[in-house]
Amino acid sequence: MKTSRKKLSKNLNIGLLLCLFFVQATIFAQNVSGEKSCVDCHKRTVKKDILHGPVASDCTVCHVPNGKQHPIEDEEGFTLLEEGAKLCFSCHEEEQKTISNNKYVHKPVARGECSECHEVHSSNDSKLIFSNSPDLCYFCHDKIETAISKSAFTHSVASEEGGCITCHSPHSSSEKKILVAKEKTLCLDCHDKTIEKDGRKITNINKLIAESKVQHPALDDGCSVCHNPHASENKFLLNIAYPTGNYAPGTEENYDLCFGCHDTDLLLLETTKYATQFRDGERNLHYLHVNKKQKGRTCVNCHSVHGSSREHLIPETVKFGGWNMPLKFKPFDDGGSCASGCHKEERYTR
Repeated sequence: MKTSRKKLSKNLNIGLLLCLFFVQATIFAQNVSGEKSCVDCHKRTVKKDILHGPVASDCTVCHVPNGKQHPIEDEEGFTLLEEGAKLCFSCHEEEQKTISNNKYVHKPVARGECSECHEVHSSNDSKLIFSNSPDLCYFCHDKIETAISKSAFTHSVASEEGGCITCHSPHSSSEKKILVAKEKTLCLDCHDKTIEKDGRKITNINKLIAESKVQHPALDDGCSVCHNPHASENKFLLNIAYPTGNYAPGTEENYDLCFGCHDTDLLLLETTKYATQFRDGERNLHYLHVNKKQKGRTCVNCHSVHGSSREHLIPETVKFGGWNMPLKFKPFDDGGSCASGCHKEERYTR
């Protein structure tokens, strides 16, 4: 009896395998045998230029016959081998490993929703995405789309085709905001040359910083501390408006961008022992230069915003109208001296 059951079970298994083989052979048989293949019925799934690898070779890599007759209306003859990202990762193992090793994961990827961005059968794009960046990204990131379309100033890379993935990884990253590299490095990879755009020149920031003895400490936290990477209502893509030109009223609001890091006492206290090192005794020389109702000197009259070869981010020259005005600054242990186009040499001691 036991032998008969074993023999029967073995015969059933062999029979089942033969049935499955017959089903698959029937499905994939070409028209030469008079039978239809998958693509004969599912033409719309393969109508685009580039086929997903399994589609081009064997549909049963993803779709498994479930024993039901196919094709019959309202009857599914196949089930997926796995659900969601698990199915994709059964082939894309290296990508799964990379994602699992990274701290920051794109939300659709974390949810296992690969098909939010990728077509599963055929596409007109080599990465099988529905449309190119930034249009694809705007399906979810519509607020950024609105900002870019309506803002006075836009980062050109953010609006050009493929722009988003210049800075962001579409799947995962070890960096915040799924950036493809550390923020400062990423920005300087592009800003490593003089850029001419809309009739103005953008300095080679990478070179300026590399040649600087002193860098603006804000750079340690990345360029987005001061600049919006997508779009802004402010010139230079600044997060907060900053006065243009050499003069501006010396109000706290005018320097909100700077006061994100610096203490407002630097501007507001006429005398101080602690608010600034730029003082003559207790006389606050920042207050003296900046805190005026109309013609307060803006910070860029004396400081380079990215880096400088001299202490306190003081450059060799500053732009004053059409003139490169020299700043003859000398630091001392107890203070310093300055002579420029504004005044003769003046010395201060703390």
